[in-house]
Amino acid sequence: MKQYWQVLKVVLTSRISRQMMYRFSFWTAAFVDGSLFLIQLLTFNAIFSQVESIGGWQRGHMAIFVGTFTILDAFYMGTYFFGVLNLPEFIRNGQLDLYLVKPVNPLFLISTESMDLGSIILSIPGIGMVMWGAAQLQLPLNPLWILGYIGMLLLMYVLMYCLMVLMRIPAFWLVKLTVFSNLENAMVEFSYRVPGVMFKGVWKFILYILLPYGLMATLPTQILAGESRWTAWLLAGGVLAGFWYLMDRLWHQGLRQYNSASS
Repeated sequence: MKQYWQVLKVVLTSRISRQMMYRFSFWTAAFVDGSLFLIQLLTFNAIFSQVESIGGWQRGHMAIFVGTFTILDAFYMGTYFFGVLNLPEFIRNGQLDLYLVKPVNPLFLISTESMDLGSIILSIPGIGMVMWGAAQLQLPLNPLWILGYIGMLLLMYVLMYCLMVLMRIPAFWLVKLTVFSNLENAMVEFSYRVPGVMFKGVWKFILYILLPYGLMATLPTQILAGESRWTAWLLAGGVLAGFWYLMDRLWHQGLRQYNSASS
């Protein structure tokens, strides 16, 4: 772990220096992400001007849901998102060779070397949204609920990483990943705009287990609102463990199939 922290520190310092050299790009990223947050906020207000609740959730629940989505989006866009996006191209053009010969996990290095710190600024209005939603619901300042919310956020952050990598590992065997990219975009767009409490039957099984995008903002919201039980932690932990194992196995299987640029 010490080695990984050292690598992360070097990469982070390098990215901050580089982005400060190009301040326009840094603030442009923050502006674009902030605009997306504003659009989501306006959509949220339009919906609740017509209805009082959605799936039993009130305005405060939806505020926490949208804010949670915004925080998650900010942190994964600001850390591993752009690095993981490069993975298929590195596999196709043989650039992955450069990472395989380095004394650190190649997937970790690829995931962290393209951090876009401007996106993390978006977490600030997201946190404000969560606090506003909690105030609307008149939630008590329960330390266990707050710690539980933060812990569930971290689990969902790692789960999203697993899903992103899994959607790109097929590049070891396939030339084009358009179908996977389209599926991922559709799932993210749908699940981050419709709370998981709306899913029933087979849809709940699909979006909670098979393609668990429906968990991302829903479970943290339920934890903070004090509406979730220990079964939610079993669900989140079990799904994350399963997808982490699957990602690790497919990654190593792909490396065995990989034809380097020198072969």
